[in-house]
Amino acid sequence: MAKAVVLYSGGLDSSLALDIVKEWGATVFPLHIAHKLLSGQRLPMVPDLKIVDVTEEFAQIVQEPEYGYGKNLNPCIDCRIVMLKKAKEYMEEVKADFVVTGEVLDQRQMSQRLDTLMLIEKKAGLEGMVVRPLCGALLPPTIPEKKGLVSHKDLLKIKGRSRRLSLEIAKNRNITEFLSPSGGCLLTDPGFCRRLADVLRFQETLGAVDIELLKIGRHFRIAPNAKLIVGRNKDENKRIEEMADNSDIFFYVPDTGSPNAILLGDKKYTKVAAAITARYSDKKKEPKVEVYFKHRGKEEKIKVKPIDDEELSKWRI
Repeated sequence: MAKAVVLYSGGLDSSLALDIVKEWGATVFPLHIAHKLLSGQRLPMVPDLKIVDVTEEFAQIVQEPEYGYGKNLNPCIDCRIVMLKKAKEYMEEVKADFVVTGEVLDQRQMSQRLDTLMLIEKKAGLEGMVVRPLCGALLPPTIPEKKGLVSHKDLLKIKGRSRRLSLEIAKNRNITEFLSPSGGCLLTDPGFCRRLADVLRFQETLGAVDIELLKIGRHFRIAPNAKLIVGRNKDENKRIEEMADNSDIFFYVPDTGSPNAILLGDKKYTKVAAAITARYSDKKKEPKVEVYFKHRGKEEKIKVKPIDDEELSKWRI
C-alpha cells in the first residue's frame, strides 16, 4: 500500500486532495505548515494531522525572497519551496512514497503555472515526487505514476481560477468543512503589507513578535527609530499590555476610556506618543490630558495636548 504525505492547508483544494488520496487506498500523513502570517482561522479536525511552524524561516524569506513578491508582499514561490522542503523531511521520517498537494494548474498566477510548479518541486528536492490529484492529468507523469503507485486515470483536469468544479466535486463527496479562500495569508492584505513594508524599511530583522504586533492596533511611524502602536478595542489593549517588553514604553490615560499604546524605539518621542494616546482616549476634547507611561518598571506621567488630526495623518502608516 502506498504512503503519502499530504500538504493540508484546511482549504477546499487540500481537503479535496486528502479525500481523493484516501479513496485510492493510500495511507495518508496530513501535514499543515503554519506560520504567524496566516490569518488564524481554525483548522477543520483531521485525524493524525502534524503541524510544523515555520515562522522564523518564513520571516527571513519575507525580508529577501529569492523569487520576488506577488501583487503585495507575498513571496509565494519561496513559500511553496519551504513547504515542500518540510513535506520532504516528513516524507523521509515516515518513509512515505510521495508528497501530495491540492494545487490547481493556473489557479494562482505566480506559483501555480506549469513552469513554477516544476521549479518549486525541483528546488525543494522533490522533482517528480509531487502528486497533484486535482490537476495531475494535465501535468507530466510523476515518478509515483511511473512506478504504478498512482494511476494517471485517477487524476483530475481542473485548471484556472474558478472554483465551481472543485465545489461541485466537494459537494458530491460530502466535503462541507473547509476554510474560506478569503482568509489565508496576511501578505495578500494591502493594509497589513503597508505596515510590514514599514518594518522592513526601518528594521534590520523581522521576528515573530514583530509579526504579532503588525496584526493589531493603529500604527504610527514617528521617526526612523520610533513607532507607536495604539489599541483599537479591549482585546487589542489586552494584547498590547501582554506584549509590551521591558524596553518598550507603555501608555494609557487613567480613569477614562483609553487605549493602551506602546512606543517601540527612542524614548525622546515620549511626548508625541503620549499626545497620540490622548487623542484616542475619551478625554480627547480636553485642552490637556494626563497620560501615564511605564518604562523599565518605572511609572511616570505627563500632561499633553491631544494631537490634532492633521498632524496625526503625517505619521499614520
